[in-house]
Amino acid sequence: GYGDLVAAVQRLQTQLKKAGTGRGLGGLEGRVAAVQSLLLSPQFGRALAIHNKVQAVRSRTAPRPTANAQAALRDCLDVISNTQSAYAVELATLLTGYELEALMVAHDGIAATLPEDSTTPTPSTAETIPQSSLSDHYREDNIKIIKIEKSTEPLGATVRNEGDAVVIGRVVRGGAADKSGLLHEGDEILEVNGIEMRGKSVNSVCDILAAMEGTLTFLIVPAAQARSHSGRESLLHVRAHFDYDPEEDMYIPCRELGISFQKGDVLHIISQEDPNWWQAYREGEEDQTLAGLVPSQSFQHQRESMRLAAEERMTKPQRKSSTLLCGKTAKRKKKKGAYAEGGYPMYTNAVDEYEAEEILTYEEVSLYYPRANNKRPIVLIGPPNIGRHELRQKLMEDSERFAAAIPHTSRARKDTEVDGQDYHFITRAQFEADILSRKFVEHGEYEKAYYGTSLDAIRSVVNSGKICVLNLHPQSLKILRTSDLKPYVVFVAPPSLEKLRQKKIRNGETYKEEELKDIIEKAREMEDKYGHFFDMIIINNDTERAYHQLLTEINSLEREPQWVPAAWVKSL
Repeated sequence: GYGDLVAAVQRLQTQLKKAGTGRGLGGLEGRVAAVQSLLLSPQFGRALAIHNKVQAVRSRTAPRPTANAQAALRDCLDVISNTQSAYAVELATLLTGYELEALMVAHDGIAATLPEDSTTPTPSTAETIPQSSLSDHYREDNIKIIKIEKSTEPLGATVRNEGDAVVIGRVVRGGAADKSGLLHEGDEILEVNGIEMRGKSVNSVCDILAAMEGTLTFLIVPAAQARSHSGRESLLHVRAHFDYDPEEDMYIPCRELGISFQKGDVLHIISQEDPNWWQAYREGEEDQTLAGLVPSQSFQHQRESMRLAAEERMTKPQRKSSTLLCGKTAKRKKKKGAYAEGGYPMYTNAVDEYEAEEILTYEEVSLYYPRANNKRPIVLIGPPNIGRHELRQKLMEDSERFAAAIPHTSRARKDTEVDGQDYHFITRAQFEADILSRKFVEHGEYEKAYYGTSLDAIRSVVNSGKICVLNLHPQSLKILRTSDLKPYVVFVAPPSLEKLRQKKIRNGETYKEEELKDIIEKAREMEDKYGHFFDMIIINNDTERAYHQLLTEINSLEREPQWVPAAWVKSL
């Protein structure tokens, strides 16, 4: 068995280390280490699983295939060669292709390797045993004995209690149980290696199985109806919008199988069969043999809703927007300090002061490959006086590569101004109509004239082949992200209070302590509320260093694929 082999190699390696190199065994120790590395590699595990599957198929193969596919192909070509119909000519063209010929050669080659009587036993086997051979206290029909090879890795299955019975709760992809194909959800485990399981708790069963290695012999009662894989088996890629640690989760069925992740991590979901627990790999760890458990989207949403409801019942806050409950319409409000680059008060198309708290779980993502003629706009987000304007100006110095979106205004054009170059000049009525049509990412009013940045103005820069650089309020991200522009959002964050103070002193800037605290507090509020929109966070402790960090990231955007909301790729 695989487990016995691994254990034997480990014992051999231990003995070689004890013997030392004085007996001329140094070279042997290195070769044994290489064998051990091979046996424990994921590639070897996958190859062994394929070998076992082929062996299992061979044992069921009857009658034995014959190596005559090439001869049959030649006979077919001889028959159709006497026919001049268009169909015969087309068929002859298909049959004489390299691909089909190679397929026939492969078929005959494999068929020739099969023995006349395929009775080779497989490492993981199952058999139905007669009722009379069982102990008197096991009287169920169709009790089976199955054998599974287990290494030091977990078996890859969870159990649950149904009364005194111990039942398979789920089978995790990539584990020994999954590779064997012999254990299924709902199977009752009666015995393992002669140890009776009935009456034991989930923790006791897990401890027993964790201590076992090598060949495990299960006595099981199969589920009444074997479950086939559901139609939701396609690979799903998601970005997590919350932190998760299975060690702190009292609901996870098996902590050893749980995988931790942080907000922003990309997870590859390979199974959604269980409504509460998905099976997944973290990005970059796809070569792991065993998948891990993460809370499903619906389960995480449900318990987060319950947590928020409990907090609300305990605190009972006074709702500032209680007039909404009386059916009154919320007026559009101007946030203090929310000004656009031109100095005019800024409004966006969404009034999120009155939005209910959004419960963030996962967001489906897909890989987006850079396009030379469709560069992603760079959006700089951050609190006031953090240096976004300086970063934007340094980027704009490269006018061949970066450009700004030309704003719209409803004021009259001055003699020195050029329409479409300084501003897009439109009437007040047209501006108000465009606001209602959600054509502006953000807009405001200054001295009885409208100013704003439109989606079309941003799109015009993108279509010119340049990178559009924007300084926006985070409220603007909602409409920008639902467009076809695929923005890359950079949050420019302040350093710690002490480092922010030192930066002001180093730059010779006057400051008030309360202003610095306000910058940090506003940054924290922005990250809490809009952090799930951020693609990158830059701590601006030094403007030159932050600029080079930003430029390096922009350069990588033009070369490397990025995970983006799946809707952006589906709409291409």
